[in-house]
Amino acid sequence: MASEIIEIVLDPTVLNAIDLSSVNSVCRWSSNFRFFELSAGEEHYRLLAHVARSVRRPTIIDIGHFQGLSAAALSLATEKTVRSFDLISSLPSDPSVPTAIHIPNVRLEIGPNYMRDLPDHLRTSNLVLLDIDHLGKSVRDIFKVLEEAKFDGLLIVDDIHLNEHMQRFWDDIKQTKYDISSSGHCAAPHAPSVPHPSVPHPSVPHPSAPHAPPPSVPYEPWFIT
Repeated sequence: MASEIIEIVLDPTVLNAIDLSSVNSVCRWSSNFRFFELSAGEEHYRLLAHVARSVRRPTIIDIGHFQGLSAAALSLATEKTVRSFDLISSLPSDPSVPTAIHIPNVRLEIGPNYMRDLPDHLRTSNLVLLDIDHLGKSVRDIFKVLEEAKFDGLLIVDDIHLNEHMQRFWDDIKQTKYDISSSGHCAAPHAPSVPHPSVPHPSVPHPSAPHAPPPSVPYEPWFIT
């Protein structure tokens, strides 16, 4: 399937106007809930919701469900199905606790079989969030699956500057890529080792630069942060 060429504008005003409150109830149990409604540039949940609403195919793939906050943000694209995957469950053992799996358009699959099923889901998706262990090998394995499936959508990779493994993974990518950390969570107070957003990546204009227009990302096969 050929990729649709559109443009996603990363305007801080637009990102920070996104209302996440409709999914707060399924995130409150999480130890990370205190980060959920932080501004774009402090946390990436508003960015995820914005991109999810911008793409056109009916499936969004979330690899690395963990406590489900990213899936909740992605689910704000209510007309799309969020297929969320993880090897093990990090959800409460009490099924009565509201979590992201209680959102009508979120489907969670736990276990190693998601790697087998992933190529089928990619056929109806043009947005993948990759946020798993940051040790390099697993990220590279999934990236290889995307390449072999000829995935032609947008890939968002979390924490590209977190450590040496992720930085090397980022540096090795040959496809079109954009470092949009200034719209994600590079300034998060719980991630002090990540570069501060006041040092912009040269490929994307920094939103606080005088008279600079909001950075925009062409809808090309690879979109990575």
